[in-house]
Amino acid sequence: MEQTKRGFGAWGWFLLIFGFLIFFSNGGFFADGTNVIAPAVAERLGVDRTIILNMNTVAGIVGVIIAIIAGQLNQRIGPAKVAAGCLILAGLGHIATGNAVSVPMYLIAMCCVGGGLSAGSFVGIGTLVAMWFPRKQGQAMSVVAMGSNFGTMVFVPLLTVLVGSLGIAVSSVICGVVAAVVGVIGAVMLRNTPQERGLYPDNVTEAEFKANYAAAAPEEDPHGWTVGKLLCTKETWLCVLSTGFLMLVQMGIMTQLVARNMEVGMNQALATGVMSAIAVIGVIGSVIIGRIVFKLGIKKAGVMTAVLYVVALLCNISGIMPLVWISLVIIGFLGAAAPHLMNSIPGSVFGRVGYAKVNSVVFPITNIIFMCNFAVNGIVQGLFHSISAVYIVFAVLALISLFLILAIQDHKYDQDYMAAHKN
Repeated sequence: MEQTKRGFGAWGWFLLIFGFLIFFSNGGFFADGTNVIAPAVAERLGVDRTIILNMNTVAGIVGVIIAIIAGQLNQRIGPAKVAAGCLILAGLGHIATGNAVSVPMYLIAMCCVGGGLSAGSFVGIGTLVAMWFPRKQGQAMSVVAMGSNFGTMVFVPLLTVLVGSLGIAVSSVICGVVAAVVGVIGAVMLRNTPQERGLYPDNVTEAEFKANYAAAAPEEDPHGWTVGKLLCTKETWLCVLSTGFLMLVQMGIMTQLVARNMEVGMNQALATGVMSAIAVIGVIGSVIIGRIVFKLGIKKAGVMTAVLYVVALLCNISGIMPLVWISLVIIGFLGAAAPHLMNSIPGSVFGRVGYAKVNSVVFPITNIIFMCNFAVNGIVQGLFHSISAVYIVFAVLALISLFLILAIQDHKYDQDYMAAHKN
């Protein structure tokens, strides 16, 4: 099927930029930002840093409840309001994290941050991308997922400077207010489907849409999906486990990257600087991975990602500095790969039509898996007193993910794909 190359369109770009900002916030407020926020909050509250990290683990798991609620709201009020509302919730939560007067208050605030940003990224934006760009998901997600890299590259150093000069309390207010304002703008401007803006998916013409896309509306459910039916469907679990393990590995590496760099002999300034430097590589990697998804398909992109993670982790575990530097380049290159695949793989398998229902089940379970990264880091480090041991676990999980991706049958339930190949 040939499509006119019409790009994303103005409103499509607005959606992608908003998605970029949510992913940017996710990296800054919850994932990579932990390297700065956790020690600052621990010092403010006078507690050990490991207590704050454990609270992040609890917040990640409790945040699944927010994801479940978001999944249900997604089907009732639409992903646009869900994405915007989740960013507002996360912004307010971030303000509370830096101004927490107790560990329980910090925990509640982080539940809002972690749950809001995860749900906003993968329930709200994930569904919107599937609705607006069912056949351009690889390219669209490469733009959105770059937000994670820029969050590392820009926000983490910025937060470091702000915390150093203004303190964690004032810094969190500034960043949280900006996020909430962006969320309000999204609530006003975003739309659930391109048709609500007089457009068609993938920004194609009306003729192309009628010839090559399913006639069913996105909210229709030709497969009759229910929670029970989805839980009994093999592809649900292949999508959940494969992307969940990759996200666990990615988040597990990045939340402790500074500590790992120091463990292999870098001083703190270099260890922190490396984190921002590899994020630049991640921007390039995000574009390349998007092209790979578009040219070779989601399965080959997923297999490549899993293989590269195994190689990177083994190089890092070696402790040989030239190999460690190679591992950091690969880790940087893959910075947006796991978030990209987490949206793209289920979207490619299940398709645009009925996706809101599918995602309401797929994402919360995936969320539980990757939020366990804090627990894996904490438990393994507690047992072996080394991040190298954690990396061995991550390498095994990446290898398992590789075999799960190979087992996926792409486009199995994709109505648009079936319509385009009906002849």
